[in-house]
Amino acid sequence: MSQPELDATDRRILAILQRDARIPNTELADEIGLTPAPTLRRVRRLEEEGIISRYVALLDPKRVGRDLLVLVRVTLDKQTKQGFETFAEHMRGRPEVLECYLCLGDTDYLLKVCVPDLDAYQNFLVDVLASSPGVRNTASTIVVKQEKYTTSLPLE
Repeated sequence: MSQPELDATDRRILAILQRDARIPNTELADEIGLTPAPTLRRVRRLEEEGIISRYVALLDPKRVGRDLLVLVRVTLDKQTKQGFETFAEHMRGRPEVLECYLCLGDTDYLLKVCVPDLDAYQNFLVDVLASSPGVRNTASTIVVKQEKYTTSLPLE
């Protein structure tokens, strides 16, 4: 799959939408120096090409009772295609798993888990991770403070 061509205007649109996806099209057009119709056409093209995959609302975890963030390194007992697929499918179905990455190196998977408290994490660790087929080892790191958080990709 070839990478779509993005000109400076496309990149500016993407930067603005990463900052505020609810910006009205007229304001977006003003910021990039186009009229609303071509601006909307560009946004729709970016959506159709899959560059913009979706729009979301970002929540404050503490305000919705999810105070504990844990990074978990998971090692599987066998590095097989079936083992990877089974584990990944299991994690995709878990709402407390915000992110799941297949990795190279000493860790097979890296998980970002968000739960209400330490008891909830212990339940997740024992009832979900430890009981998942193929899991050999886990190592948990509890996040004390988030120093940086962004969902914006650099576009330069």
